[in-house]
Amino acid sequence: MGGEQTIVYIISGAEQRSSLEFYKKMIQKATLTIACDAGIKIFKKLNLPPNYLIGDFDSASIQDLQWAKNNGTEILSYSKEKDEIDTELALIFLKETSHKNVVLSGVLGNRIDQEIASIFLLAEYIDLNPVILEEDVKIGIVDKRVEEEAQIGESWSILRIGEPVIGLTLKGFKYPLNKKDIFDFKSLGISNEAIENKIEISVEGGMVVYIRWINKKW
Repeated sequence: MGGEQTIVYIISGAEQRSSLEFYKKMIQKATLTIACDAGIKIFKKLNLPPNYLIGDFDSASIQDLQWAKNNGTEILSYSKEKDEIDTELALIFLKETSHKNVVLSGVLGNRIDQEIASIFLLAEYIDLNPVILEEDVKIGIVDKRVEEEAQIGESWSILRIGEPVIGLTLKGFKYPLNKKDIFDFKSLGISNEAIENKIEISVEGGMVVYIRWINKKW
């Protein structure tokens, strides 16, 4: 995420992982903000109403919903009998309205099924250039090539997601790769380490997910 890049910022309803200061900074940086269901509670704590509130509202409190309504947030309500999690409803909305550069918070909680689903959504909606971001972790998908800033010594993991990966190249890491094909789901790629302040990940075919533990070494 470059300093000048405009972003759409979504906060979903998992428990608060980062500081309020982090969320405030991200909200203020965004050109469009969306709360998914109980994610509205973060916006309310900061008294910064989002542009949209999306979900089936099975977890947002009545008080938080009323606060959003009173402060001009547009509310998009869906049936509880739906196939998509609330985060995906927001991504569908953004795809239909031709937005890009989506940053997601509040999707990493204590439900591993929802966490995995959220990572799969990054791949499904890759055209939106989405990432998951909290103070301590950034998760994204590579289907061609990305350059990312890094802190020397921090841990990164790069894993296949979906189809076999052809020609995976890693630069700026303690354990670099050059056009490595990955046809299995073994743990190659766990706990690599950045050795430069900018890393590069590229693939010739397939997709990988990267997990950056920001300024943290495991």
